[in-house]
Amino acid sequence: MSKKGIAAIVLMLLGGLAPAAVRSQTLSFVGSTDISTQFSPAFYEASGLGLAKNQTSLWSISDAELKIYKLTLSGGNDGAFVPTPVNTQSTLTSHDFEGVTFAPPPPGITDDHFIYVANEATQAILPVNYNTQQYYAEKPLSGMTGYTSVSCGDGHTVSQDFASAGNSGLEGITWDGTYFFVIKEKDPGLILKISADLTQILACKALSLPNATDYSDISYDPTRGKFWIASDEADNVYLYDWSTNSMVKGWHFSIDNMEGISFNPSNSRLYIATDNGNNTDSYLYTYSVQ
Repeated sequence: MSKKGIAAIVLMLLGGLAPAAVRSQTLSFVGSTDISTQFSPAFYEASGLGLAKNQTSLWSISDAELKIYKLTLSGGNDGAFVPTPVNTQSTLTSHDFEGVTFAPPPPGITDDHFIYVANEATQAILPVNYNTQQYYAEKPLSGMTGYTSVSCGDGHTVSQDFASAGNSGLEGITWDGTYFFVIKEKDPGLILKISADLTQILACKALSLPNATDYSDISYDPTRGKFWIASDEADNVYLYDWSTNSMVKGWHFSIDNMEGISFNPSNSRLYIATDNGNNTDSYLYTYSVQ
């Protein structure tokens, strides 16, 4: 398969490291779609992917603009909007969107139509109501309890590891039904567990998955109780176990620039979005997980 998804993809188990109990687990290529051309103007630089609440569509964002995109499960146009601040105190000063997930509304709000966006420019999480198309005040990691005290197991606290994160900061976000989990891209790669109200960093672990030099997105898999993590630089996808902080199984893909990943439990499909750079088309790849 070319990088545009015309031929079949070869999936390779990384180093034969998976235990026998999971070796039967496979990913089978289903199809690919040029998602940039589905929108006008074109949707370039897809930098995150998240399953919608109804599990019949996908959310995506771009690191180049303040805009939210919605895709059909086959990569078609299901709408897009530019969110506006709910009040002047919520106005963004800068943005570099890198991940998106559906989750319940913030405390005190009953309208259950929220997605949460990882903003690398501010190392913060942005709540967005897609019903009203408005965003609320973002929640910076630095304002959360535990930022200066929670250790990441690498000899540093969260604040120390994020002190000079720059463009190697927040890169993905997912919701496991109880908590948010976010990843830091690299130098070092981290996974953080955050409270549902976005006020506390509950835990942090340094990531060291085989051959990975960066981590570009994360998605929770409720059927396995594990996480799917993509590595853009390694062209790898991992099934990750938070409890052991290790890979369950890994695959190498002939896809460059993997920037978004999302698992859909309703159809056992794994979706991957690419960010091929400015004015270069992004693609959605679909795999059956068995």
